[in-house]
Amino acid sequence: MLLNEYQLRIVLPECNFSAQTVNAIATVSKDISPVFPYLNAVLKGFQYNDQEKILTIKRKGHLITFRPREIAITKLEDEKEAREVMEELRQIVNETDQNREHIKPDYNSRKELKSSEILKFLPKTNCKECGEQTCFAFSYKLVRRESDITKCTLLFLEQHQEKRKSLLSLLQGSGYEVPEEHFKSDSN
Repeated sequence: MLLNEYQLRIVLPECNFSAQTVNAIATVSKDISPVFPYLNAVLKGFQYNDQEKILTIKRKGHLITFRPREIAITKLEDEKEAREVMEELRQIVNETDQNREHIKPDYNSRKELKSSEILKFLPKTNCKECGEQTCFAFSYKLVRRESDITKCTLLFLEQHQEKRKSLLSLLQGSGYEVPEEHFKSDSN
């Protein structure tokens, strides 16, 4: 097992001590960097630097940075959530390591999306059904992974099928988790 033991510590965000979230840093017992290119392929990492041995992913609202002997996780509610996320990551690291011969390593970084790129494919009606005041505000939340594409209900109408497929492909190509059922026929 590659990632077995770790020590977890909770830290407050450096720039905001009154923040409602915490960060966590797990110091791992041995170098886990050999699995990074495989994790990058499996988790569709956001940024990967093979030379520096740093992999950063965005997952479930958290920014997660893997270093050879450390894993840092942002935007956690509390220590309980930190432990849950870390256990999930430990399992993913170990499963990926065990299945390396079946995974093509990925040494690339993905392109960081901009709100304006996402906005091109939204209906641009400012309908507010997503909970935001404008489509641009919604696209900004998508870029920061603070919202989900399914909140744009108009995008899932038949008339926006091509825009939806293009946007979902763009999101997926940039490392966003997009369930396959979103690519299928219209749900409305």
